[in-house]
Amino acid sequence: MKDRVTILVCANASGSHRVKLTLVGKSKKARCIKNISKTALPVQYIHQESAWINSRLFSELFHDCFVPEVKKNLKKLRLKKAILLMDNAPAHTDVETLKAENINCIFVPPNTTAILQLMDQGVIESMKRCYRKQLLMNLLFE
Repeated sequence: MKDRVTILVCANASGSHRVKLTLVGKSKKARCIKNISKTALPVQYIHQESAWINSRLFSELFHDCFVPEVKKNLKKLRLKKAILLMDNAPAHTDVETLKAENINCIFVPPNTTAILQLMDQGVIESMKRCYRKQLLMNLLFE
């Protein structure tokens, strides 16, 4: 049986500010983290039956996690505005739902994701490579 998870990755263009990774799993309390407090995890863990991000979850993550983190970073850097570039994934809600003070959401044109979005230009692939390497090391030394 294959386990499925979805990981949401978000950072500014320079990579100097990274929003905490969001891991979407199937279980409300996954066995691998059953004795660990959610606040102690290096990722934000949420659950959804299919382990996919849907528009409701995305909207919640945007308003409850992304907006507060970005506002804190803007204040720290003494900046006034931020832009969130998103692909046209079905889970992303419309721009009207994703309204926040000083944060504009812009959807990139379809079929240009790999060209325009930095996360698709190596960040996600590099993260997958590190995960697979760590998984292999754990299997070899168990």
